Amino acid sequence: MAGELGRAGSDPVSSDSLEQMRRGTTTLAILKLLVDADEALHGYRIIRELEARSRGIFAFNEGLIYPRLHQMERDGLLRSRWEGPPGSRRRKVYWVTDRGLRQLEAEMEQWRTFRRGMRLLLGLENAPA
Repeated sequence: MAGELGRAGSDPVSSDSLEQMRRGTTTLAILKLLVDADEALHGYRIIRELEARSRGIFAFNEGLIYPRLHQMERDGLLRSRWEGPPGSRRRKVYWVTDRGLRQLEAEMEQWRTFRRGMRLLLGLENAPA
C-alpha cells in the first residue's frame, strides 16, 4: 500500500505495519474530522485535513477515501450535496447524519477501551486496585 500510508524515511515503523494499525479506523477518522469541522467538506479537503491531523504519518489517497465516503453515505452515516453553479466545476460535500453521530460515539468508546487495554497490556498504565 505504498503511497497510501506512512512516509518512509527515519520512522522505523514500516508502511505495512502502519496500514495494519490503521485498517478499520478510516471511518472513525472521517466522522471525527467532519464533526470537528462543523461544516460540510469535499473529498479532497478531507484527504488533506486527515493528513495534516496525522502530521504526515498517514497519507490518504483518493482511491481510499472516495470509495469510503460513498460507502459511508450508502450506510447512512453521511449525507452529501453538490456545490457550485451548474456548468461550473462542482464539488460534492459531505456532512455527518444523526446515525453517523451515533456511530462516532460508539466507535470512540471502542477506541478508548482498546487504547486502555493496550496501555495495560504494554505496562504503560497500572490496573485499577
